[in-house]
Amino acid sequence: MQLSCEVCHSPLRAEDVRLDLAVAKCHACNAVYDLSGRKARGLSAQRPEKLPLRPKVALPSNFRVEEDGPTTRISWRWFNPLTHLFLAFFCIAWDGFLVVWYGIALNMEDKPIIMILFPIAHVAVGVGLTYSTLTGFVNRTRIEVNRDQLTIRHGPLPWRGNQDLPGRQLTQLYGEEVARTNKGSTTYSYDLLALDREGRKVKLLSGLTEKDQVLYLEQTLERKLGIEDAAVDGELARRTHAA
Repeated sequence: MQLSCEVCHSPLRAEDVRLDLAVAKCHACNAVYDLSGRKARGLSAQRPEKLPLRPKVALPSNFRVEEDGPTTRISWRWFNPLTHLFLAFFCIAWDGFLVVWYGIALNMEDKPIIMILFPIAHVAVGVGLTYSTLTGFVNRTRIEVNRDQLTIRHGPLPWRGNQDLPGRQLTQLYGEEVARTNKGSTTYSYDLLALDREGRKVKLLSGLTEKDQVLYLEQTLERKLGIEDAAVDGELARRTHAA
């Protein structure tokens, strides 16, 4: 099987491959490929027939991208006017009712214990919903990726999902569609997942609101990590490509 460089299409010679270091360097254009147990970016076998490449996904309108040499930074705000403005008014009404309730209860001479204990669950819901709504107004997701490292951060308000992953640990990225049905209405969100060297599933991001967001991230991060795209059962990209 003859291997070739997809950058300049020159055939790779035996002396271009260092098996002891698990790397290959194209003698024609000096492109370097990692061969250490993963599919090398740009390194392909010449075959009589090639499957068509998936079309490049356009940059989503709310994403911001910065290139700094080998490192790419992608960021976006969480704020959605329709969703978060509605939640803000809902939180004001919910929390306002609880403030009035406790104001009345604590100013009563007898202070019935039932009036203090009964809304505890509602207080917990109000605190959680209010905090979640605040994150929607101020938080951003920031991704920094290069060949060796993938970093994901959410902030400035603390939120779960911050990760630091060695790039060589990941062998494939893919998107999944998540459907939720409530009272006959179905809503969809999208998760970005990865497979590691042991074939374990790693959730990178969840709750993306648009299909193109997860597809763009999959393509961009795979390219920066040097991962050759391959099919994963049930992935969003396969259903989109077949449509």
